[in-house]
Amino acid sequence: MSESENPKLRDGLEAIEVEHAGNRSYLLRDRQGFSPAQLVIPPQVVAILIEMDGSNSLRDIQTGYMRKTGQLIYTEQLEELVRTLDESLFLDSPRFRNFAAEEISAFMDNPVRKMFHAGRSYPEAAAELKAELTSFFSPEKGGPGIPERSGASTRKIVGLVAPHIDLKAGGSCFAHAYKAAAESAAPRTWIVLGTGHDLVQNCYALTRKDFETPLGIVRCDTAICDELSISAGRYLFASEYNHRSEHTIEFQSVFLSFMQPEARIVPVLCSFGSEDWSQCRDFADAFAAKISEIIFDEGRSVGVIASVDLAHVGRRYDDPHRPAKEILPWHMEQDASLLAMLEKCKAADFIDLINSDGNSRKICGTAPLYTLAKALEGRARGETLKHDYSIVDNEDSFVTFASMAFYEDEQVL
Repeated sequence: MSESENPKLRDGLEAIEVEHAGNRSYLLRDRQGFSPAQLVIPPQVVAILIEMDGSNSLRDIQTGYMRKTGQLIYTEQLEELVRTLDESLFLDSPRFRNFAAEEISAFMDNPVRKMFHAGRSYPEAAAELKAELTSFFSPEKGGPGIPERSGASTRKIVGLVAPHIDLKAGGSCFAHAYKAAAESAAPRTWIVLGTGHDLVQNCYALTRKDFETPLGIVRCDTAICDELSISAGRYLFASEYNHRSEHTIEFQSVFLSFMQPEARIVPVLCSFGSEDWSQCRDFADAFAAKISEIIFDEGRSVGVIASVDLAHVGRRYDDPHRPAKEILPWHMEQDASLLAMLEKCKAADFIDLINSDGNSRKICGTAPLYTLAKALEGRARGETLKHDYSIVDNEDSFVTFASMAFYEDEQVL
């Protein structure tokens, strides 16, 4: 039986509930970035897609659909759907595997991680990007004001928390974090802990690539990258390809290219949650201990950035109902409890609270935040600079996020 007769949806797709032409539908798209295609799928077709797991023939799918709905789907219609999915690179098929192999090879061979979200999440033209980034600092737009670089604080900043939501939604929150860095004794190298939205083998994924931005290249500190890799005892490049389309480090690179263009980065994608925490904890603690050793080595100038968002609430994030108006303040209060723990670098308290209900609020940044807090534990104190939210669709789904700065605690020196 050929693969086209037993179609299988590939990994890395996501279906987002949307309203299309007045009807509830689903937007099917590629979370991994291989395909730019986006298909609007009516609810009845979702029942068909669920059966495309590689074990069912087209005839099986037809029969199952008739049994569930009492409706007939013609063979020609089903074949056309399969063709559309395959042409969109949404099937685990020879077409997709050949394409993916070429893309992966091209990425791995390039010493530069090319910018992926320019022109969509932020301007691709340098002058336009500079103007937009500058606007985020405006107090009229919720920004912190332009940094006073001439009177930079002597406080040693060792960590930042910044959002990874789209820059247009969270730009002023990013600006609060980067102003704090600009007005402090900022490190020359930042270990950037990005949220890995796809599965990351071994909890963390490194890359030695420089990051391209419209304002220039942000160089990788390959020496520290190699040091982290060697000390880990696990292969931390197994999921390196995830960096290609992941936005969480790209957005921080854009701000760094604007605010601190000479800085270097160590790009690290982080991914572990409640379901695999017991298997990840010891390794995460050891990895964080190595980061701590590097940051607080007097001979180095290194800090850590966690690129994270907080709660994700609403139908866009698979909640069954539109959020009630009183829900947003409650979530902001729950965030505040987490931020208070992070300010004191209480890593265990932070993740225990999240895991206590299986991360029901869908905190998108648990792994980077835990790693940052563990690395700075007992050596630094944090300050919450801005706590905000953004409505992301016409169903009132929302995301919360914050910016923080962490300074070396002189009392423990």
